[in-house]
Amino acid sequence: MSSVFFLGATGYVGGAFLVALKSAYPDSRITALVRSEEKGAAVKAAGAQQIIVGSHEEHEKIRAASAEADVVVNAADSDYLPLTSAIIAGLKERAKKGGKKPLLFHTSGTGVIYVGTEGKFVAAAEKVWNDSKEEDVKAIDASQPHRNVDLELFKTDKEGIISCYIMCPPTIYGTGKGPVNRISIQVPGMIRAALRRKQAVYVGEGTNKWNNVHIDDLMDLYLIVFKLATSGEDPETSPYAKFYFASAAEHTWGDVARDIAPLLYKRGLVKNQEAISVPASEDRELTMLTATNSRSVSERSFALGWKPKSRSLKETLEEDVDAVIKHGATAGHSH
Repeated sequence: MSSVFFLGATGYVGGAFLVALKSAYPDSRITALVRSEEKGAAVKAAGAQQIIVGSHEEHEKIRAASAEADVVVNAADSDYLPLTSAIIAGLKERAKKGGKKPLLFHTSGTGVIYVGTEGKFVAAAEKVWNDSKEEDVKAIDASQPHRNVDLELFKTDKEGIISCYIMCPPTIYGTGKGPVNRISIQVPGMIRAALRRKQAVYVGEGTNKWNNVHIDDLMDLYLIVFKLATSGEDPETSPYAKFYFASAAEHTWGDVARDIAPLLYKRGLVKNQEAISVPASEDRELTMLTATNSRSVSERSFALGWKPKSRSLKETLEEDVDAVIKHGATAGHSH
């Protein structure tokens, strides 16, 4: 691997992957797109050799940078199709120069398989999606979040000019190692809701289920798949076989709220040690982050030898609470 164009280096997932990638491939030449010179300095210190200051809307700038790269990592946005289209256009130009097939390494998220919006377990959530079953990967409805971009990547991979790999993480927890944002989205969102109300809360019955993964375990999987993707030795030819869930365990959001409550209470930040239910209509942010179901199994990831080994979501909640109190949680990747 020689040159990488990296999008999302200031985010929670992207920043962690930048650091992991530079550690695993110290000789790689990484160019990163960032929104400001200030953040660019932090990203450069973390291992990027070159910084391009720009936004996701500057499609020509993104196309041109992609055309100069062997690999594009997009951990920046999983829903904005024009960004992905600009990357693909650039990589197709790169392919015309000959050599190894260009690679697009993309981060999606298991919001793509969500069902239910009321904070309760619903019949449709009995379905557990399996990344080793191509019929599951194909069957995800086109109207789901992130799916517009995923479908474009499947189509592009099938053309045979660019290789497209999709990483699909669930709830991510734990402190990241990136240069800018080290805090996730969903669990910190629930902590913030409790701080706002001085009361731990969950939406509806709190019986809705999501999978989860520690950021360090997720980075282990990213490196395993990235190594396979860049080796040119992946025996799989179907685009749907280059899609990886990253689910290590499962939780209900009611349980997470009940575990958060005593941690905040002992810090004097909530009025009691209980978690209570709120209607989906009452807290829009909390509902958006924690009211759905999303269930998947990572058979394809496990088959590559991935072994999650970090502490559980419950065991790291204290760390997440302290991080939110200290730094806030206003950026990152929403799954």
